[in-house]
Amino acid sequence: MSQELQRRRRAIVTGLTPYMNEAVLMEAISHWQQHYSERPRYSLQGYVSDLCKLFDLGERRHHIHMSLVQAMSMSEQELASDPLASSSLDPQQSHPCTAAFQKLMESLWEGLPAAVASQLRLDMIAMLRGRAVSPETRLTMEHWLQSPGRTLGGLPLEVLRNQLNNAYVLLCERLGPVDADSHLKSAYIQARSQRNLDSSIKKLM
Repeated sequence: MSQELQRRRRAIVTGLTPYMNEAVLMEAISHWQQHYSERPRYSLQGYVSDLCKLFDLGERRHHIHMSLVQAMSMSEQELASDPLASSSLDPQQSHPCTAAFQKLMESLWEGLPAAVASQLRLDMIAMLRGRAVSPETRLTMEHWLQSPGRTLGGLPLEVLRNQLNNAYVLLCERLGPVDADSHLKSAYIQARSQRNLDSSIKKLM
C-alpha cells in the first residue's frame, strides 16, 4: 500500500472515530478500502451515504462528512494511528467470549434448515431494534447478523448472554422448547469441541 493511501486511511479513521465504536469502525474502513480507496481523494459524499445506510447514521450525516473533510487536511502528526497495523490479532485471544458466542451461534445455524436459520437472524435483528439496547450493541450485532460470514466485534459478556437468551427464546417460538433445546445442545457440544473456546463457552451458558 502506498504511503498516500495509508495516510488517507488514517484520515478516514480520524474522521469516523467520534461516531463509531471499534467494531463498526473496522467495518467502515473495510468498506472504504473495497469501494472508495482508489477514487479521488475528496469523493466522500458517496462513502458517507453508504455509511449512513449501513449503520443507521442518517441523523449524523452532515457532521460525519465535515469530520472526514477536515481529517483529510490534517497533518501526519494529527492523524490517528493505522488500526490495521494490529488487526491481525486473533479474535479468540482478544475477545474470547465473543469468539465463543460467534462459534456457538454459527454451530446453531448450521444445524437448522437454511430458511429457519435465516429467519432466526432476521428475528434477532428485529428484537435488537425493538428493545432498549445500546447503539453500540445494536450496530455491532446487527451488522454481523446481516453478514454472518464476518467476525463479530467484541462485546461484553453480559451483552452476549442476553443475545444468546434472545436467540433461544426466538428459537422456542419457532420450533417449540423441545426442539430448541435439542438444537442448542448440539450447537453447544460442537462449539466446545474447539478446546481453546471451551472455558468461554461455559461462561456464556
